[in-house]
Amino acid sequence: MVKDYLWRQRVKFESTLALSMLEPWEKLLCLIIFSLLTMLVMIGLFQYLPQHVMVMQRRAIYYLWGQEGDVFRSWVETPGLKEL
Repeated sequence: MVKDYLWRQRVKFESTLALSMLEPWEKLLCLIIFSLLTMLVMIGLFQYLPQHVMVMQRRAIYYLWGQEGDVFRSWVETPGLKEL
């Protein structure tokens, strides 16, 4: 039963990506290239996306409110607390 399920999943995978018409070495080459490209994209997302999100946040604050810096912190701070 598990063997049949795995075989069906393999056939679905190969037919979706048109790997069923390739020779075994071509399948391996395509899967290696696809895996490497996927790995590079994931590394790029995890390494550079957080920094880019911070840059986009600062630009959005500047474009929306015309100020640089942390606008949200100035909203939280009230004048009464500074006087204490």
